[in-house]
Amino acid sequence: MSATLSALGTSTAPIFIVGHPRSGTTLLRLMLNAHSRIVIPPEAHIASFLRRCEGTYGPLVNEANRRQVVERLVHKRRMEEWGFEAEAMFARAMEAEPPTPGGVFAALMSLWTDKAGKPRWGEKTPGTYRFLPDVEAWFPDCQVIHIVRDGRDVAVSCLTPPFADLYDKGNVYEVAVRWRHAIHCCRRARSRLGPERFFELRYEDLTADPEAMVRRLCTFLHERFEPAMLDYHREAGRHVARGDKSFHQRTQGQVDRARVERWRQDAQPDFIACFEGIAGRELRDFGYALSGITPPTRQQLRIAYEKFRPRRLMKNYKPPSGESPEKRSKSTSA
Repeated sequence: MSATLSALGTSTAPIFIVGHPRSGTTLLRLMLNAHSRIVIPPEAHIASFLRRCEGTYGPLVNEANRRQVVERLVHKRRMEEWGFEAEAMFARAMEAEPPTPGGVFAALMSLWTDKAGKPRWGEKTPGTYRFLPDVEAWFPDCQVIHIVRDGRDVAVSCLTPPFADLYDKGNVYEVAVRWRHAIHCCRRARSRLGPERFFELRYEDLTADPEAMVRRLCTFLHERFEPAMLDYHREAGRHVARGDKSFHQRTQGQVDRARVERWRQDAQPDFIACFEGIAGRELRDFGYALSGITPPTRQQLRIAYEKFRPRRLMKNYKPPSGESPEKRSKSTSA
């Protein structure tokens, strides 16, 4: 049944949470996962692999091709993190109907709905914003939630240990370009999907009035609001992947605004000027006031160069597998 036609509390349309890393996607996942009808597992970067799998292995309708793809997805590390038996997950994925990337995706998620006893699944991998056209093709009734956070706070968080030590080896220019790219990708998705299937919120608004925003989210999702969604932190420790706990410690407590506008205290003027020089327009579009800092001429030249030079936009972002995209393409991990 289409999400737009679903009665309250009857939709089974997949939910995709996207946004630049360190924007509050995990907080949002935990809130929705606390709903009695919705299960959203830890991120697994499945879409990024499945979108290119048929180009690499061939059509999945061929059982041999499908087997190779499923073997890449069902590996020991993911099984340990997810708490599933590899044989059960392998069998479920091999029996996917239809035998397509979207079918395999849904088959894997069905294990989660079965385990949680909930009828509806969601997926949260921040970088899936890059692959939304594929997701839309696989799941024509899916609903997308895009969370936006002040990019200067995102940059400070991305470049501060422990996150920076493990995942982000970039600099403020790289984060600014990626953040701007995420905004543009989601704008295109919003224009394609419309308000019935695309919901956008700011991290700052979620933390300012969690109940009001969660109620709006439930209305969008055609779900009843449940107070337990605001008590997500009571079970957060069980639902955050072991390797992610060091930089998701704040999910152990109730929502607060301690990290809103942290850039004002934690970022140097040149750092702020660099980010605003690249993504100032996008900051203003979302209601974030600029600092008014004017960079010196030499820095202005660097900003112009970094803003327009060709680059692989995600080359410095390491996903929770701990591997770079280049290494991942050669490894057995999806």
